[in-house]
This record gives sequence, structure tokens and C-alpha cells, in this order.
Amino acid sequence: MTASRQSGMGLVELMVWAVLSMLVVAVIGIIYVNGKVVARVNDSVSRMQENGRFAMYLLERDLRMAAFRGCNSAAVTPLNLLASAAYPYQYGNGVSGYSGSGGTWTPALDSAISSLSPAPASGSDVVTVRLIDGQGIPLTARMTNQTADLQVGAGSELGAGDVLLVADCSAATIFNATSFDSGSGIVGHDAGNAVVPGNTSNDLGHVFGTDASIYRLVTRTYFVAPSARKPSIRSLWSNSVPAYDGQSQPEEIVEGVEGLALLFGEDLVGQRAANRYVAADAVGNWSNVVNLRAQVLLGTARDSVATSPQPYSFAGVSTTPTDRRVRSTMASVITIRNRVP
Repeated sequence: MTASRQSGMGLVELMVWAVLSMLVVAVIGIIYVNGKVVARVNDSVSRMQENGRFAMYLLERDLRMAAFRGCNSAAVTPLNLLASAAYPYQYGNGVSGYSGSGGTWTPALDSAISSLSPAPASGSDVVTVRLIDGQGIPLTARMTNQTADLQVGAGSELGAGDVLLVADCSAATIFNATSFDSGSGIVGHDAGNAVVPGNTSNDLGHVFGTDASIYRLVTRTYFVAPSARKPSIRSLWSNSVPAYDGQSQPEEIVEGVEGLALLFGEDLVGQRAANRYVAADAVGNWSNVVNLRAQVLLGTARDSVATSPQPYSFAGVSTTPTDRRVRSTMASVITIRNRVP
């Protein structure tokens, strides 16, 4: 009989196999970890860029519609019947800004802004826009006289206390709706303080017909402040008066916005085009501001995204931070449509 020969793996082969296996596992682990880091960085940067686009969209949308006065905005000066001249009701000024440096602003912040919680963060600009909120609601009947109630469609989105603009192509009036009957569409505008701020008179100064529309007015202030959701970062906030959506004010709208810098394009010769761009403290006449250069500083919500501190430049100042967040800037030139031909 012939004896069968048996073969197997020796110690040397086993050790080689173990070393190779460990190398393969190590390589896979490195690839996985690096892939996870890259995915986290890409996700953080993508979110930052998305937040920046949304922040710029909000600023562009509102600033373009500042100082709306009806179909002939550039030529019409509205009659203002509001019983208060407090900051939120100064609709004669479509845009106003404040240049932030250190812990102060020039001009000084109105108390309606400085008393907000959270208050604007130091070193960042502030801008207030006065504009319409939503679409116009057409009148369905002509007024019988200048003090008559206004008639719109039943079920229109209006309410007692709304600050309203009624306008056609030749006249405009700002008033406080003291009552609104949704069933009949009757808008009251009595004098007195039945609502805030109330009206000084019920005389609208013009007999508005079915070629006129009613618009809700809002004063909205944009500023940068610490995030309520993530206190370690800053966010873009807005404060709206009145707040027609029912949200508590101020409202955090975009996280990761660390700074806001504004230059205002002022028309000095009446050609409805900017002759110079200046910071808020150098604007000679806010009614002559026809466009703005807006720049926002963005930062990732996560720290340690970069391997080392990343220097950045914003509003002409270069900075090297102490953290390892990634930062970027976005800028846009925004035209105030109601002040140009």
C-alpha cells in the first residue's frame, strides 16, 4: 500500500496571510474614515452655500420691493393717516441702514431694534426695509366719498389691525384697518385707537375706485445675532411689524450667517442711478438710495471641518480665526425697483 501524503498551511504562511489581511483591513478602514470625513466636509460646505443662497434671496426679494407706493411708485407720495410716528410706522422711508463697527452702530440703532432679544451682534450691519407683504387685493366697488369704508372680495386675507396701503396710479393712502368683515369684505378705517397704531382721521384723501388695490404693509429689519438653536454660531434674523404670519418676533431664519455688510448706492443728481456707494453712516438722503451692495459672511455650523484655521476676507478686512470652520462670502447688487424708471 502506498501511504497518502497530507499537506497544510505552515506557520510562515499563516503569518503572511495574517499580515496581508491586516493590511487589507487597515486600507479599507482608512478609505472608510477618509470617505466619511470628505462626506462630512462636503455636507457642511453644501449646507453653508445653500444657507447663503437663501439668505441672499430673502434680502434681494425684500429690498427690491422697498418703498412700494402703488402702480406709480416713483411719482406718488402716500398720505399717512397712522396715529404713531414710531420706528415701525415710518413708511416714508423705504430703506434705512446702520453701519456696525465694534459694539456700536452709526447712526445709533433705534430703540425698536436695540431692545430686540436677541439684540444685533456687534460688528455687523443692520438694515430695515418697508414694503408690501403679499399680493394686492383689488377693490370691488368705488368709494362713495373719501371717508367711506373700502370694499374688497369676501374672504380676503385681511384683518383688523393690519397696516394697509390703498393705491391706484394717481394716489395712495396708508392707514390702519380698524375692522374687517370677512363675509362682506368691508374694510373699516375709523379714527381713534381701536387698534394699534390707530388713525388720525378716517379721510383717505381720495375716492378710490375699482382700479385701486389694498396692500398689507410691513416693516422688516434684518440683522445678525447668535443662533437660538446653536448658540456657538450666528444666524440671520428678521423682525417684522406687523407679523402677519403669526410667528413670534424676532425670527431666526438662516443659520450660519456670521456677518452682514452693506453699501448703499445713492443718486446725487436725480438720474435714478447710483453715483456713489457708501456705508450707512455716510448716506446723505435715504430717499435717494436706489440700490445696495449686500455681502454676507457664511460659516459652517460644524467646527473642525478644516484641518487648520482658514483665513478669510470680509468687508475689506482679513481675519484668521481660532476655530477650524470653513467660511465663504456671497455678494449681490440689489436695485430698489420702485425708485428707478
